[in-house]
Order: sequence, then C-alpha cells, then structure tokens
Amino acid sequence: MVTEQSHNDAAVFPLLADPQGYVACPWDLGHDAKRRDYWLGVFRRQWVSLLQHAKSEAEDRGVDATQACEHANQLFGGYLNQVTRDPLAFGRLDVLSICKHREQALRAAGIADPYRLLKESENERALALLPALIKELDRASDTDRDRLIIEGVFAGNIFDMGAEHTQKMFEEGSVDFGSVRAKLKPRPWKHDALDAWSARLKEKPYQAAVLFVDNAGPDVVLGMIPLARYLLQQGTAVVLSANTEPSLNDVTHNELAVLIDRITAFDPVIAKALQARQLRLVESGNWAPLMDLTMVSPQLAAACDELPIDLVVLEGMGRSMESNPHCKLACDCLRLAMVKDLGVAESFDAELFDLVMRYEQADA
Repeated sequence: MVTEQSHNDAAVFPLLADPQGYVACPWDLGHDAKRRDYWLGVFRRQWVSLLQHAKSEAEDRGVDATQACEHANQLFGGYLNQVTRDPLAFGRLDVLSICKHREQALRAAGIADPYRLLKESENERALALLPALIKELDRASDTDRDRLIIEGVFAGNIFDMGAEHTQKMFEEGSVDFGSVRAKLKPRPWKHDALDAWSARLKEKPYQAAVLFVDNAGPDVVLGMIPLARYLLQQGTAVVLSANTEPSLNDVTHNELAVLIDRITAFDPVIAKALQARQLRLVESGNWAPLMDLTMVSPQLAAACDELPIDLVVLEGMGRSMESNPHCKLACDCLRLAMVKDLGVAESFDAELFDLVMRYEQADA
C-alpha cells in the first residue's frame, strides 16, 4: 500500500493563489450576533448526539466513557458558554474555530473517534455496492458517465453527522445511496457546471489532481473514489487527501488507506494506479470538517510541488462552502456539495438539499 508518513508541521497549500489575503472561514461570528446564535445552537445540539456516539464507541472497546464524556462536556460546554458571553474571548470566532475547540475538548478527555462504529458500518455498506456501481459507470456513455459520477458525489455526501437533518436520517437508518441518488433535485442544480466540466474533460486530460475527500461511507466510497477512478482512466495522476485526525464522520487518511486496499482486490483500475503511484494517498493535515488551506501537511505540499497539479476538487459542505467558498487557486477548481444545513442554505441563497457544482478554470 502506498501512503505518506505523518508529521506534525503545517504548510501552505502550494496552489493557493493569495495566501496573504486568504481567510479560510468567511463568517465572522464575533461581529454577527444572528449568525453566532444560530451556529452556537447547532454545535450545542450536535454535541449531545456526539457524546452518545462516544459512549457507544467506548462500550464497543469495553470501556466506560461516562467520566470522559463528563470531562469533555465541561470543557466544550464551558467554551460555548464563554463565547456566548464574550464572543471575542478567544480571538476571531468562526465555525472553524468552534470546531477546533470541540476537537481539543474531546482529545483532552481521551475521546479520539466517537463516530468510529458508524463509519465502519457505513464503509461496509458502501463497499458492498461499489462493484455494481463501477460496472454501471463503465457501461455508461461519456455524457451519462459525467452526470452519474457527479450525482454519486452528491448522493454520497448526504452522510453527514454534522448537519442536523442528515444526522437524524442516519440515526433512524432511513438513508440508502440508491434512493438518495434517484431523488436528487433535478438539473439545473443550484450551481450547475456539469456542461462546462464535461466540455473541459473532452478537450484533454488533466495532468494531476488533488481531491480533498469528506465523509466516510457512501461519500468517499461511492462518490469520490469513482470520480478519482474516472480521472485515472483518463491518464490523470490523482492525489486523494483525507483528514489526518478524526472529526465527526469524516474519513481519515488511515481509514482511506484501508478502503483503497480492499478496493484493489476487485478493481484493476485502482490496483494498477496505486501500484504505479498514479494514485497516491496523502494526508491533508486537517482535523476538522472545514479546512484551512494555510495549514496542510508537509507531505501534501511536497506532492503538489512534485506533480503538475492542474485540478483541485473541494468536496463537501464544510470544505467548499463553510470554508473556502471563494478562495482563488492557481489551477482549475471544482467545488461539490449538497446543502444540508439551514444556516449554510441562507448564507448562499439556497434551500435544503440543493446541489452545488461550481467549476472555476484558472484562466477564466
């Protein structure tokens, strides 16, 4: 298996066009009371569910997590109370900084990966569906394949335990990839760049692409891996970059490595690309559902310096809307997400479950 080793240093993403002017998360909650109240409420409600998953995960390991959850609750609950009273108590307040304090509280309490069990079960379900999906995509016409792959990314992206509406759907067991894909909002989507994307793919293959993946389960297995596979078939070198540390139900670098290893057993395209290092797995250095592109792993920066990267894909609501919605890159950029949060929807003049495919070419 080809993976890159872990380091604790951070680097600036080399394809970021304006690092000095870059702001990862544009919503300044410290000076926006309405939006601040909304997001603090979201984090408080989601925290209750997170601790329930943490207890279940610990029980699976034969550990009583009651004290750990109480400790984490004191830390993160205290933080939320403090920023409610004084929004600027810890400096700039945004969704990313709240995520940071949540993860710090969990680690300080000894809670590493509260959604491990759910990720494992969703990974298994998705892997069972992947061979049939690959056959469907390989049989499709070029035009249909482009659409089916993007629809697969949208459908898979519904697995999101950080959004209240989809969190409830998964906890009730009422979601399946096929039915979600069949019920996606029709084209034209809220942002619909499919025709421009398809036209660009017909011109010439990309040389190399970085794909920032989002969640475990159907999101990465049935959405982003088929997209990566399609690019590989065109001759594009692909870097799949996942979180270094767990956060909610995001897939981690180590989990992605296991998934890719299992996929090589039945898909020769992935197997050959991995062996030839046309497909690389490089940890992002990230620890949150959102992403700060001035703090990526040195390995990812090195891979971008080594390869002629001319495409970056930012997938998921956190990486492409809550953070990095307008950042300029020195190459083509594809942003893909399903809108699953009312606050995000309002900020982008959208509705729940709207579909976003934004494609920006570097020379545009």
